[in-house]
Amino acid sequence: MKFFSYSDPDQQVTAIVPPESLRPLLREFSDDELDSLHAFVAELRFAAGRPIVARGERNTTLFIVVSGSVRMTCSAADGSERELDRLSDGEVFGISSFLDGEASPITVTALETTELLALRRASFAQLAAWKPVLAIALLEDLAVYASRRLRRLDIAC
Repeated sequence: MKFFSYSDPDQQVTAIVPPESLRPLLREFSDDELDSLHAFVAELRFAAGRPIVARGERNTTLFIVVSGSVRMTCSAADGSERELDRLSDGEVFGISSFLDGEASPITVTALETTELLALRRASFAQLAAWKPVLAIALLEDLAVYASRRLRRLDIAC
């Protein structure tokens, strides 16, 4: 998989990403399944400090952090910004908007140069039609990942 720079789309900025870097979300996927999935995802790169998702934005994309890290924030009642979490390699964000199509309740910003895989909801529908077993496996993996994240947040409260 090759990533590109928004300032120079013809410039390759990374080499091929080993499948292991996509885990834990895709932890049980074979190399062939990951290769099939790559046909449906976009590869994105964000510089440090760049916003990826803005609060209130309608974005039905699921993002998987391949390398780098992101900061998730929300607006507190007093108008200040509150950090919710920091995610790094193999972690996922955009789950709620991907599943329900609603506007994002959070803002996500790159903390450093960050490479992402982006799976749009429409692309997932194509994946489900072409490779339903892979689509179901992805949803099952996503459900387990989301459940673990919710439990981690519950423990923190």
